[in-house]
Amino acid sequence: MDEMSMLADLTPYFQTRLGRLYCMDAIDFLKSLPDESVDLIVTDPPYNSRIEWDRKDDEWQLTWLREVKRILKQGGSIYVFFAPLNMYAIEGYFRSELTLKNICVWYHPNLYGAGMSYGRDRWKSTWDVILYAVKGKYARHGKNVAAYAYQRWNRGFDVFQYSQPRPLLHKAQKPLELIMKLIDCSSNEGDLVLDPFMGSGTTAVACELLDRHWIGSEINPDYCELIRARVEESLNLNPKCKLDNFF
Repeated sequence: MDEMSMLADLTPYFQTRLGRLYCMDAIDFLKSLPDESVDLIVTDPPYNSRIEWDRKDDEWQLTWLREVKRILKQGGSIYVFFAPLNMYAIEGYFRSELTLKNICVWYHPNLYGAGMSYGRDRWKSTWDVILYAVKGKYARHGKNVAAYAYQRWNRGFDVFQYSQPRPLLHKAQKPLELIMKLIDCSSNEGDLVLDPFMGSGTTAVACELLDRHWIGSEINPDYCELIRARVEESLNLNPKCKLDNFF
């Protein structure tokens, strides 16, 4: 079955010349995508940062991870944001099924609610884990990531300090510049980037600004409309366009 026929039954919520958004469950969406069809995955899956973590959480995380591994091209890269307390839920999969390259950190000192109480015996966390891995031994984009990041973004280290966006459009919204840095360093123009948990659409916006094809899903219609508005705004910043139908 070719790529077009696998997506024939799916109607995008909206699309641009570079990308498509689907308003649907992430795992259902992932199951509809062809094997080894995307070059890069950058995503921030829903996770519960509580200390307690049950078996259903682990099973759900592993379900979508198996799908994205199938979809990722050989040599493709993947970045996944996760809570420090619970990263073990997916770290083991990264180590056994992919080539784990880095456990990166996003440090955000201006976190909302920094003065609130999160339990009498717990410190407030101001950082997220970013697990970075490759399908296969080496990344296919051919860049020296650290050297390229230093040249283009002035820093090539695995700790990224970016303030949390203000105003916050989504509770898990990530800084646009951080997502752009990951995409720029781990893909090339014309590559296809996947985000099955779009949230506020930062991955799509970054791709539009960097001339990458993108595809993603978001289950909440309100956030789908937010993503549409943000992407349309980004088109005014970058008039360059690519193919209308990538698949």
